[in-house]
Amino acid sequence: MARNGMFAAAGALALGLIVGLGSPVVSATSHEGPEGETKPAARAGTDGAGIDAETGTDPRDFAPKFMPYYRYTELENGLEQNEAVLFGLFAFTSTFAMTYEIPVAMDRDVSDTSLRNPNFGQPDEPKCAGVLEGGGSPTLPNGTPVEGDCEETGFGDMNLRFMYRTKWDFLGADWLIGAQFDLPTANEDELGSETFAVAPLVAPVWNLDFWPGPGAFAALMNFYFIDAWKDSQRDDINMYVGRWFFMLPLRAPGPGIFDGIYLLPEAQPIYDFDDDEFSFWIAPEIGKILAPGVITYLKPGWGVDPDEGNGDRDFTFEFGFRYFMK
Repeated sequence: MARNGMFAAAGALALGLIVGLGSPVVSATSHEGPEGETKPAARAGTDGAGIDAETGTDPRDFAPKFMPYYRYTELENGLEQNEAVLFGLFAFTSTFAMTYEIPVAMDRDVSDTSLRNPNFGQPDEPKCAGVLEGGGSPTLPNGTPVEGDCEETGFGDMNLRFMYRTKWDFLGADWLIGAQFDLPTANEDELGSETFAVAPLVAPVWNLDFWPGPGAFAALMNFYFIDAWKDSQRDDINMYVGRWFFMLPLRAPGPGIFDGIYLLPEAQPIYDFDDDEFSFWIAPEIGKILAPGVITYLKPGWGVDPDEGNGDRDFTFEFGFRYFMK
């Protein structure tokens, strides 16, 4: 997909949704769970503002949510990936929850990489052949094989993340612990990692009380990924992945088109211990609260000095929704 066409389509869709769905925000007096229990988000991260001001981005918020998104990814080595993902959160208790992330539609195109066959067009010569090395994180290609026409479409690898909110208050933070499991569910080898990866998780989260308006926070999610099982042709996984978020509400929710706007920059430092490779990626998410419990957002991202041989991300673009299952 060409970037110009992608931006035009996404921009038009986003503008239409914001204008069409950005109706006056209805007042909500509480955000209650079963049997009238106040949900964790109201206690941790929103200063009691309730669902009106919630964006579904605070990792301490275990309110059930459905958060589908579309993402375009272009690696420095030329691989292009489009995916439509079903993402959501299910709460087992007020302190224990699970997220799921399922790429129900994925397309990978390596026609602009070094795997394109210069002899294509001659008898019995495939358009692409070989193996694309690298992979900047466990969710991206990890030794991707290629067959024939340079492109594959299907179902990708899913992941499950389990999180427990502790009662720790070390360094003045709320602390989450848990684990993520990346499962080799892709229906084609070219679309997945053929690897079962596991990552312990620890995440301190601070309220940013200096920021004007409720809901500002900083969350430093830290993962350590290893491969528990993999195909013998795939690369080992032994890496640290950080997901550092900084939520900055810009406008209070309201009926205006620019009300309910927030900025959520994310930084991802990644260090591969096996290859002694470091990469860094940044993505400023810009979102809008359309109505209580309904949020939409755009999220462009860029790799910082990406390395072609390591399969680092050069550019990404994400567009999605968050819906609270009230």
